[in-house]
Amino acid sequence: MIRLIAFFLFLTCTFSYAQKEKITQLENFDNKPLRYGYYLGLHYKGYAIKASNASITPGVGFQLGVLADLHLNNYISVIAEPGVLSSTNKLTLANETIQMPTTHFHLPISFKFTTQRINNVSAYFSTGISYNYNFTAEKNIGDGGAKPNDFVLTKHNFMGEIALGTHFYFPYFKFSPSIRGIYGFNNEYKGLGTTAKNSLNSLKSRAILLTLTFQ
Repeated sequence: MIRLIAFFLFLTCTFSYAQKEKITQLENFDNKPLRYGYYLGLHYKGYAIKASNASITPGVGFQLGVLADLHLNNYISVIAEPGVLSSTNKLTLANETIQMPTTHFHLPISFKFTTQRINNVSAYFSTGISYNYNFTAEKNIGDGGAKPNDFVLTKHNFMGEIALGTHFYFPYFKFSPSIRGIYGFNNEYKGLGTTAKNSLNSLKSRAILLTLTFQ
């Protein structure tokens, strides 16, 4: 993943220098008070785990959604990005491997800080919090605790987010690739069966997202 981030930064620098000889596009785009768009991408998601006899394997998933970007001044905006985030992890409880798919309604709200634009490129940094509603929280509830490995995940979850990205301005749209880290605040796990209770105490989301945004 460190190599992916380094490669992303290398591309950003390369494109930035390449843009210096080009005519500026969408000169007044960022002056609009409210801008809309959509995004899609892939992510690598796992969990910080506290366990005595359990382990979890991170999984690759996807995200897609829409966004609203509220312009505060030339360098700061507030952005809301409701969407869907879906992935699958493998949870091992006492030597039994369980598929753990999750699909979330994902709502990040962030402050975005943008550098001064150089022709057709600007860089940005954003930080904020997100609310996640887990549609599949009871996927592994089984018999409500009658089986040793029965468990549930919490439906309502809160996370911190931080992102680094670049805006590229084209004649008809603005394209913004970014890398984002997600850090879950609350424990999302509740054991119901005897093995599930005794083997695993806590799961907190961790993820790295590669996102492509179009406005």
